[in-house]
Amino acid sequence: YPNDSGSGYRLIVNVFHPLEHPMTTTDLDPSSKIPRPRGLTFLRGIVIASILACGLLMLLQESIKPNRSTSQRQGYPAPVIRVEGWLNGPGPSASELRDRVMVIDAWAYWCGPCRARAPEVVALEKKYRSRGVVFIGLTMEGTAHLAESRDFLAVTGIGWPNGYGALETLQELHTESIPRLWVINRENLVTWDSSSRGSIESAIEKALAHGS
Repeated sequence: YPNDSGSGYRLIVNVFHPLEHPMTTTDLDPSSKIPRPRGLTFLRGIVIASILACGLLMLLQESIKPNRSTSQRQGYPAPVIRVEGWLNGPGPSASELRDRVMVIDAWAYWCGPCRARAPEVVALEKKYRSRGVVFIGLTMEGTAHLAESRDFLAVTGIGWPNGYGALETLQELHTESIPRLWVINRENLVTWDSSSRGSIESAIEKALAHGS
């Protein structure tokens, strides 16, 4: 508490704000501002800089995050299939695909998960072949890796037409990863892909029932 000499004030100030020289009574004028410690100002600057850095990092992460909304939506038109060439015979013509339910399979010869999943796709094609569902395989790899792509198809037992050098078409299908499957209905609309809810069998059955 204050006393006549003012030493009480000086004691409190000296405890919380050590100074090289004792404060005088004029320094205790209520209207005067007590200098803030430099350490506190420095700490506050670090906190503000950290917050700004975190905000910038979040913005950068958001900007490079793949746009998944396009691949998860349903009912968008399927692109025209453009490839460099075909394996397992000629590719289907536009007239052959008209009013047909299609399944498109994206793969690559170097893709381990594609090779592991191939038996399921082969069984799926066999199941729906008699019901007119058309299966088409697409790989972005071009003529430089035809031998490897042929070996992949031979080893996995995939016998339907597969287009190579299909990068443009796969981009238009919003391909974010492989292996990947799409179901296209009779109206040439993509109604299901590997990111969609529900099974591919349910999607195929629904596409077959619609417009049949």
